[in-house]
Amino acid sequence: MSSKLRVMALLLTALVAQVSILTEFRIQGSSVELMLVVAILAGFHGGPERGALVAFFAGLLQDSIMSAPLGLHALVFPPLAVAVSSLEQRMIRSTKLTDAVALLLAIACGMFMVAAVGLLFGLPPFDPALLLVKALTVAALTTAVAPPVNRAVRWAVLGGLPPEIRLRSATS
Repeated sequence: MSSKLRVMALLLTALVAQVSILTEFRIQGSSVELMLVVAILAGFHGGPERGALVAFFAGLLQDSIMSAPLGLHALVFPPLAVAVSSLEQRMIRSTKLTDAVALLLAIACGMFMVAAVGLLFGLPPFDPALLLVKALTVAALTTAVAPPVNRAVRWAVLGGLPPEIRLRSATS
């Protein structure tokens, strides 16, 4: 299966799961943002170019199911994926705990970015205190479901390629 088909299957599966299952589970009016975590993890595993492309289409699909203007999430997700990719390349040593905290912060940052860009699109202003509570709730919920999503995104974005390519030096 080619990498493009894998990504398409991942995005459509995530969209169906977001619309059908994950919207039913809400805490304080917040639910898991599956398309956002797919965009972030695509940047983490696929690098800046591949991650931004996957994030753009994840944003377009997110816009298709939301009442927000078309292009809002597609405008926010790619820069977030590129930023995550750039920061991931600069980390000296990562552990599961640092990766989880970084994912939590990236999701919260993505929620703030969507709200800020929403103001540019003419959405009503938001209450900063409510936005903070919602962003942290969404980030915690989404980080909790991230491990299986991480494996799926890695499978789709890498397309069967090894996660890292090691060059062997010729021995004489």
